[in-house]
Amino acid sequence: MSGAAVSAADPSGVWMVADQTARIRIEPCANGYWGSIDWEQKPGIDANNPDPAKRGQPLLGTPILIGMKQGQPNEWEGQVYNPKDGGFYKASISLTRPDTLKLEGCMWVFCSGESWTRVVEQTRATTGAMASTQPRPRSACPAPAPTQRRGN
Repeated sequence: MSGAAVSAADPSGVWMVADQTARIRIEPCANGYWGSIDWEQKPGIDANNPDPAKRGQPLLGTPILIGMKQGQPNEWEGQVYNPKDGGFYKASISLTRPDTLKLEGCMWVFCSGESWTRVVEQTRATTGAMASTQPRPRSACPAPAPTQRRGN
């Protein structure tokens, strides 16, 4: 694939994280791309979320990539949520190949990254036990703010 084709690529889709313990669904939203946990090898709980209302909730469906906006061709910048420590960090994603997404995140001056692999989606009927034990999570896109009504 040519460089021009990769630069016109879209990060939308389902991605297997490097250690293969989770899949992240990335989708376009009104304020950039968002990615949420779409599948987990072992269901987890969001025990360290800084928002007390979200603490203790299942990780399935939790937004991990937040407001990723295109900064340069084939690169999107925003935040990543790390449920292991409850922290939000500056991050970027880029497509190094059509089936490989590189995530880089920084906490102060320390940066690290990993590569995720695109998952070829199958119909729910053919995914076996995974489909029957984990419902499809909600969209990663944040809900629009409720409109305020005046008068009455």
